[in-house]
Amino acid sequence: MKGEGEIPVAKVECLSCGYSEYQMSSLGLGELLKGRCPRCGGDLAVTGKELPREWGEVLSLVGREFSVVDFALGEREGEIEVEAGPSSSFPRLLRELRARGKVAALRGRGGSLHLRVGSLPPPRRERPHLPLALFVATLLSIFGFSYLLLFREVWGALLFSLSLMAVLGSHELGHALAARRNGVEASPPYFIPAPTYLGTLGAVVRVKSPIPTRDALVEVGASGPLLGFAVALLITSLGLVLGGSGEPLAFTTPSLLLLRSALGGGLNHPFVFSGSVMMVITFLNLLPAGQLDGGHVARALLSAEQHRTLTRGMGFGLLLSGFLLPTYPFWIWGFLILFFFGGHHAGVLDELSPLSPSHRRLALLTFLLLPLTFPLPGVAG
Repeated sequence: MKGEGEIPVAKVECLSCGYSEYQMSSLGLGELLKGRCPRCGGDLAVTGKELPREWGEVLSLVGREFSVVDFALGEREGEIEVEAGPSSSFPRLLRELRARGKVAALRGRGGSLHLRVGSLPPPRRERPHLPLALFVATLLSIFGFSYLLLFREVWGALLFSLSLMAVLGSHELGHALAARRNGVEASPPYFIPAPTYLGTLGAVVRVKSPIPTRDALVEVGASGPLLGFAVALLITSLGLVLGGSGEPLAFTTPSLLLLRSALGGGLNHPFVFSGSVMMVITFLNLLPAGQLDGGHVARALLSAEQHRTLTRGMGFGLLLSGFLLPTYPFWIWGFLILFFFGGHHAGVLDELSPLSPSHRRLALLTFLLLPLTFPLPGVAG
């Protein structure tokens, strides 16, 4: 790349509508670009030959990683055509830009690379006490509904509540750790109390900054289900060892059958119930559709259009399953995917770099949980 001072710069303004931008151009002051205004098609006149300091710093940072071929920069956003070299690092550029309140997306167009650069959105105001309040409310909600609907005694309801919160919390902790590892800003976990059979609708971690790469998207999507599943296995195993004879509570999954064949034990312990519930929730959450965790992993493997097609096919397929497999209420999940989880997936900032082999293996490992957590008819007997 040419040194920052060697880049020919022209500030152009439209004589008709007042539109202005900075271009890579050697035109002199007062010269015209006929019919080149992107807003109204009017003539652009060169009115300056220097970049604002902010854009100068951005171009300097870009030039450390890429060769600058061309650019068009507005007041807040701009596009820079670049060429990559063997030492180019888009993640490193992102870190440098973020420190200056900027963000970039790397896209391909017509065989060339383009950086779209803009300002980071202002941070959302967080309510510091809300996560803790929701945590307590969800714990009480799970305890209350499990006492009334399941156990009818305090000790069983308490064990179920604490173990279910532990698995839910570990799931969200996995997302949060992966987000931090990849420089993605995320909120604390928000637990959701609800008047349902379990007393909750789960928990969410809100991602507050764009995800940089496909590798990062796989990590953020997969880490929650993997850690949550591991904790669910531990809690279920402990419940099998502690459980005794009595009416079984657990939902049947292949994982539970494998654990019971190895450990034996009873199925009526609250730990077994909370672990098996989370296995079923893990299955639903790993369906490769929309904004579900499995949808995030699938988006890292697929293009935006392929992911959209898969999401719609998954949603309609689950709706039809209500007629073909009446034992399973999967049609409800199909409805949710189509109408709530099936929106456009933002993808990643670097859409061009492929997924690394290690992260392809991580994606495969994540989807291997689907047959292990598939809900089988009835309860375990």
